[in-house]
Amino acid sequence: MKNLLGQISIFKAMEIKPNFSELAREYGIDRRTVKKYYEGYEGKPKTRNKQSKLDKYYDEIKAKLEIKGVTVKGVYEYFVSKNYDIGTYSNFNKYVKRKGLKPTKKASGHPRFETPAGKQAQVDWKEDIKLVSRYGEEFVVNVFNYKLGYSRYCVNSQIKSPKIFKL
Repeated sequence: MKNLLGQISIFKAMEIKPNFSELAREYGIDRRTVKKYYEGYEGKPKTRNKQSKLDKYYDEIKAKLEIKGVTVKGVYEYFVSKNYDIGTYSNFNKYVKRKGLKPTKKASGHPRFETPAGKQAQVDWKEDIKLVSRYGEEFVVNVFNYKLGYSRYCVNSQIKSPKIFKL
């Protein structure tokens, strides 16, 4: 394409109208494309300054995303419920990222509460768990689980009721 543009500029400097069909055959492109470049076309712009349909809601989006605990999806759903013309969620999310409006991150979980070993227990109870063996026998089991310990370390392990069996 650069060679074509150079050749066209030579023709223009000499004030000669080129044979567009011959140049098209030489460069393997359409003659109308050659003519378009001869008449001053410079190609598509690398970037374009197109306004987003969300620009008019920028301040409102920013205000909503500054509320603690709000998600981008939640703000999108809010605008949809108000019947604003904001497009799809993926475009909304892309706009939020591009403008740097991501909501503030949530505070890291609650502080850990530790008790001394043996002072607190966790109890789980499951009733009427039905198990079927490969021979078609049906077993109904109640499970009682008592863990006396702290954090993830157990002092006492599981007690199952009425009996432990292997299928």
